Amino acid sequence: MSDENDEYIITWEAPIIKAPEFRLYYDDKGYVVCYTCEQLEGNHILVDSLTFAEARPDVRVVDGRIVRAGTGSVISRLYPSNIGTMCEVEDISIVTSKDGQFWELKTYEL
Repeated sequence: MSDENDEYIITWEAPIIKAPEFRLYYDDKGYVVCYTCEQLEGNHILVDSLTFAEARPDVRVVDGRIVRAGTGSVISRLYPSNIGTMCEVEDISIVTSKDGQFWELKTYEL
């Protein structure tokens, strides 16, 4: 039997908290696929918390380093195509689902 005056010592160890790894996953051309802390399949680099928080989709990975495109160094243009978004023949700003012209966006880096 225990006495009311007995003292007990409870030992509790805090769990080990592992710092997250901020990862930037990219494709074979260096374009951003996603930012995550999870371990996924594919090419990735570790980034700092600020870069992770920004999560910029307009950067590229070249030789394991982040490269940001300079102002005016990226040009995008719409071209008639067999794939893409179908628009009215007379007005490309009107998207339609029938009897139109497909347009595809192509992006070039200078």
